[in-house]
Amino acid sequence: MRLRRRGTSISLVSVLLLAGAAAAPGTAHAQDQAGITGRVVDETEAALPGVTVEARSPALIEQVRTVFTDSAGNYRFITLPPGAYSVTFTLPGFRRVVREGVVLTGAFVAPVDARLEVGGLEETVMVTGVAPLVDVVSNRQQTVLTTEEINTLPGSANVLTAMQYVPGVQGNWNSESLGAVIHGSDGPDSQPHVDGIKSGMQLGSRNSFVGGIGLLTDEGSAEELVFDVSSQSAEYATSGVRSNIIPKSGGNEFSGGVFGGGQTESFIWDNQSQDLKDIGFQFAPSAFNWNFNPFLGGPIVRDRLWFFTSATEARGKRFLLDSFWDLDEPSTPEGVTADDLRAYNQTESGQQQFRLTWQLSERNKLMGSYHGHRNNFDHVVGTNFGRVSAEALFNGISTPTNLSTFRWTSTLTSRLLTEVTFAYSRQDLYMNAFEENYGRVPLQDWATGEHYNTSFLNIADETHRRHLQASVSYVTGSHNLKAGLTYMNNVQYYAWPAAGDIFQGFSVNRWPVGLLVMANGAFQNERKQNCDCGLYVQDAWTLDRFTLNLGLRYDWFVNSIPGGSRPAGYFTPELRIDGYPDIPKWQDWNARVGMAYDLFGDGSTALKLAAGRYVANEALGISDPFNPLSPTGNLDYRSWTDLNFDGTVINPDGTPQFEEIGPSFNPNFGTPTSAVTLDPDAPRTHNWEYSGGIERQLADGWSISGMWHRRSYSGFRWRDNLNLEASDWAPVTFTAPNHGTLPNGGGEQIAVYEFADPDFAYSTGEQLMTLAPDDWRTWNGFEVIVDGRLPRGGFMNASFTAGANEQSFCTSGRLDNPNGLRFCHWDEPFRPMGKLFGAVPLPFDTMISGLFQMFSGGHREARWRIDAADIGRPLINADAAGTTNVELIEPGTQFYDATTTLLVRFIKDVNVGASRLRLFMTASNIFNKAAVTARNQFFGGGGVFSPDYDRPTVIQDGRALSFGTQWQF
Repeated sequence: MRLRRRGTSISLVSVLLLAGAAAAPGTAHAQDQAGITGRVVDETEAALPGVTVEARSPALIEQVRTVFTDSAGNYRFITLPPGAYSVTFTLPGFRRVVREGVVLTGAFVAPVDARLEVGGLEETVMVTGVAPLVDVVSNRQQTVLTTEEINTLPGSANVLTAMQYVPGVQGNWNSESLGAVIHGSDGPDSQPHVDGIKSGMQLGSRNSFVGGIGLLTDEGSAEELVFDVSSQSAEYATSGVRSNIIPKSGGNEFSGGVFGGGQTESFIWDNQSQDLKDIGFQFAPSAFNWNFNPFLGGPIVRDRLWFFTSATEARGKRFLLDSFWDLDEPSTPEGVTADDLRAYNQTESGQQQFRLTWQLSERNKLMGSYHGHRNNFDHVVGTNFGRVSAEALFNGISTPTNLSTFRWTSTLTSRLLTEVTFAYSRQDLYMNAFEENYGRVPLQDWATGEHYNTSFLNIADETHRRHLQASVSYVTGSHNLKAGLTYMNNVQYYAWPAAGDIFQGFSVNRWPVGLLVMANGAFQNERKQNCDCGLYVQDAWTLDRFTLNLGLRYDWFVNSIPGGSRPAGYFTPELRIDGYPDIPKWQDWNARVGMAYDLFGDGSTALKLAAGRYVANEALGISDPFNPLSPTGNLDYRSWTDLNFDGTVINPDGTPQFEEIGPSFNPNFGTPTSAVTLDPDAPRTHNWEYSGGIERQLADGWSISGMWHRRSYSGFRWRDNLNLEASDWAPVTFTAPNHGTLPNGGGEQIAVYEFADPDFAYSTGEQLMTLAPDDWRTWNGFEVIVDGRLPRGGFMNASFTAGANEQSFCTSGRLDNPNGLRFCHWDEPFRPMGKLFGAVPLPFDTMISGLFQMFSGGHREARWRIDAADIGRPLINADAAGTTNVELIEPGTQFYDATTTLLVRFIKDVNVGASRLRLFMTASNIFNKAAVTARNQFFGGGGVFSPDYDRPTVIQDGRALSFGTQWQF
């Protein structure tokens, strides 16, 4: 059955691929490349139609592309790879004009106008001038790191860490989640791409990404790293930060090299203050890390067939902050002694890629590429989990991870371009507890937030993703009309085996109180995304100095629940169901409109306005709550009374201690009827993004931009418990604890709501996921960016961003449970962020590069766990243990201090014949600060204040030096 389902998916993709090729195919890849546009006139400023315009560059395998001006004298090149270009204008009866020094990066559209003088073709006019920096025709905003900048800036080779060079971006620079946020966007909407293909692996939740292809690159393989941040076109469904690795493709000359570097503990300084040492912190540096990256590219047949290949190997070991091995724990690794109990993790990763570009004919080109990646890690802690005891770390392996891409491009005429891309990716992922801890239940202390006992993560899954992207472009001087489709299909086979079918346990001050039980997690379940698809049409229409960028996109998202059976577990019987189609099935129309105005007509200044509707990125696991077979989508809260005081709910033989586990409040648990049903009218979350501002070229190599941004999210969903109404509740009060960080020192009388009828039969078994009409979020802000080029290859970028967030999530509190009204609406003041990065050449072939960042501090929170003792009666509206969380500090009212970071690289270049040897030393945290970047926000519970409240969980690494070399020819 499983093989037949796979075959059906492949057949469907094959049919769509053939249909796309026969019709009008294309790909998003084309829109990730740059262009040249302009107008050609004679000496009287009259438009010249029929002018032959040629763009030449070594970056083109065909070496030259040709277009012609239209009746208005306009011309346009699209889909040009990054590089330096010359543009030639030819018309009988006029002198030939050549414009050199046009440099293209990312999706920048360079304005290059020409004035032809009467004369013979044998007369050539060479035009030099200021290289254009302002895109006066498009609205999309992006940051581009070129290959030279990647080789110069510290930490820019990895896509995740390179995001810190993008103005306005906030995020977590780790491979566990792609959490980059810009201008109020959602982290899960930030999508990684390789050569225009969505990559990386998304797990069950839209909030979880795991690395792989698209999150790791190397210094040798990337031609550019492109980050789209605003006003994305109709080719894309989501907004946010869209990263795209543009791989190198080779060339007519052989080129290659080797990059390598590393770090040891000897070059890391202890930055912990006495206050940190007094609470038990110990120095936790990287023990070592190193990487090795050879690469080579060139011609197989000049002007016909190019290749490029690259490989990377990396190893690392680092100690973990505030986490220590316990010699009494069987999972503690061999070799750990009482002299050094610091917990650590180890990683081993590798990546290989190969790419062929084949110019079949003057009009047809094929490209094929393969990316392979593996990642093994031992003793890892998830940075999103807060404080984790050493025995709760996990091991993992992510292999194989691969992405194969095939692309056909055809220039049918000088105005008609078609392109088809098909890609297939696979990733196997295993995250599991230490073998010695397999019989344990993962626990979290609700008073302190600590995870302990064993790893919470215990995943085994296999994901297959198929892509088809196709488009056709019709290009004249005044129009760039494009229509296309995107198709993506995902199938994932996953399991979550758990000891005794107990997903997780909870305690308060290490006293067991509750459990989440599940169905048979060892059963391999199937998630299926039938279609994450889109159809779009867009046009860039130039009218004199105005360009209108208009787009319309139809997004279609369909998941299904495959039929099948699940073996009996400890809490659920054997279950068999038929499949459920179209859960969910969303169809959205999304409009994009933008305007760019060449203010002075010379390409130096552009006024821009844009607005667009974008849908939220959704994951395979969106259907889990409606799938009775899903082990993680249908969890059941139970109370836990530790009768024998052994701290576990598992018997020595692996069976649950049923006498310690309370009853279920969900009558549908383990049955064919899911506790949650989906309202057919429940929407897909979406956002409207607005922007406006000005871009100005100040001088040769220098530009400035000032932009206003606004983003509004709506269409959120919520679970309406059909057994509850707001009238079922009555307020009771408790007294908040006293503490200096709390408003007015604490002691506030806080109302919580309990059922008015103490005999109310509470049930979680009938819920409807539907529109949340009172839930929304808005961000407003502005951004100023100055970008410049310095002599001898230097560059600089400075940015300042400030914005304020306002949000309201009051639907649940108004319609279902008034406890949700506490702090359901809040706003924050403007929060600033600044960045400065660049490279400055120095004498003797040396250079210094670096990055300075300033971020506003995070929100201060205080989560207090209340129980019956706080209100003088049992809590009915609570978890199975009779406790519930109350937030003591209103969001947006208290913040931690701002943080700054400084990263510097010192470079020495040595020319060896035709090759270059670059030696470098990178210094991070030069001033050896110990800024706290994350804290424990659990205030305590059970009437006991947690001594770990406000305890740092992440601090800035100490001053560190790393060394490396780059050799290129």
